[in-house]
Amino acid sequence: MAHVVRKQSLSRRAILRGAGVAVALPFLSAMTPALTRSRGARPVRTCFVFAPNGMKMDDWTPSGSGSDFSFGHILEPLDPFRKQVLVATHLAIDGGRAHGDGPGDHARNASTYLTCAHPKKTGGRDIHVGVSVDQVIASEVGSATRFASLELGMERGKRSGSCDSGYACAYSNNVSWRTATTPVTKETNPREVFIRLFGDPGEIASQKELRASALDRRSILDAALGDARRLRRRLGAVDRAKLDQYLDSVREVEARLKADAEAEPDTKGMPVDVLDGASRGYASRLGVMYDLVALAFEADLTRTVTFMLGGAGSNRSYRMAGVTNGHHTLSHHGKKPSNLEGIRRINRWHAERFAEFLKRLAETGDEDSDLLRQSMVVFGSGLGDGNRHDHMNVPVLVAGSGGGRLRTGRHLILPRRTPMANLHLSLMGKVGVHRERFADSTGTLGI
Repeated sequence: MAHVVRKQSLSRRAILRGAGVAVALPFLSAMTPALTRSRGARPVRTCFVFAPNGMKMDDWTPSGSGSDFSFGHILEPLDPFRKQVLVATHLAIDGGRAHGDGPGDHARNASTYLTCAHPKKTGGRDIHVGVSVDQVIASEVGSATRFASLELGMERGKRSGSCDSGYACAYSNNVSWRTATTPVTKETNPREVFIRLFGDPGEIASQKELRASALDRRSILDAALGDARRLRRRLGAVDRAKLDQYLDSVREVEARLKADAEAEPDTKGMPVDVLDGASRGYASRLGVMYDLVALAFEADLTRTVTFMLGGAGSNRSYRMAGVTNGHHTLSHHGKKPSNLEGIRRINRWHAERFAEFLKRLAETGDEDSDLLRQSMVVFGSGLGDGNRHDHMNVPVLVAGSGGGRLRTGRHLILPRRTPMANLHLSLMGKVGVHRERFADSTGTLGI
């Protein structure tokens, strides 16, 4: 039966304004068109998460196939969401192989993850790889939101010169490419992401004041309290509760940004080459970044996100997981048990953080659906075993069913060397972006 909205409908683009503040709102029932509520009209979000240095594949790959599967040690934290997860085995990125260009597999790992194209080996400005799947999607659906896409990362990395065996740093530090020669620069400072999402783009002069408020006890939401009170008077009880919960989430993220959540790391015994200057507070910043993605999706500020957990050859240590050696160093494990255990712990730790993100998405929504069900979140790497620099069996999963468009709850064992581009082409189609081919695709997957 159609749901009739008797009050005046609220615009989906309604925002709470204040001095330098423009807070977009989550979906409220008051925004439903006056005649009917259509589940089919809900937007689908896509998020592509990149993990550096590959995975410990025997602990990543589920046992069993189809719906009769069990997660391995690394992916066990995702078990509460198994019905919303699709793990694909035997996906390959041929463009990541050397093809006569010699070493540089980590640069090729990142640059091919979403493009599936072989990068030109150069340390200069004449970079060339391919358009990434996120940008193909954003070019079609991005006009519906304030931001066509968001590009986020945990490590800035060098923006010029060569970073991996003669490959330009652009290849190692970007997964999103607007054109074959133009990477989309990622934002690595969560405070800047917060300001970008909730600052008023029409009041550039106020951005300095907004940044100042991010450093003291004021909340940027204080500037919009008047608008919030007026809006609450127009809403029903359910919408008021949802609005309050959303604004509380924004305040919580803002408070975490202001807090120095982690003490300085204990550097005793750590090799000098893993003392990354950005390592302080990594776990806290990672959680905030994931929460910012969830808020951006909830407020429909964007429907396309890429998120790099580290640069392609990140050598960060993970003391919070009991690992003091650098990630990249450990990935060249040489089958040494202690190195393999370090990789295993790092991979598991990231799966735990990813599960927390999925939980946040699953808990955000209404009686009809939630953000996880309305999203397709890809998590993986362009390398399988980091020691062998294997690009022909890469670790990839998709969480969320894209509003029921994707058949999840399965371990999909594909023919060996199935192009990763086939997955990207399939996901594009699920969001209404139809192409005959993408990179080296040979067709779509039965997902």
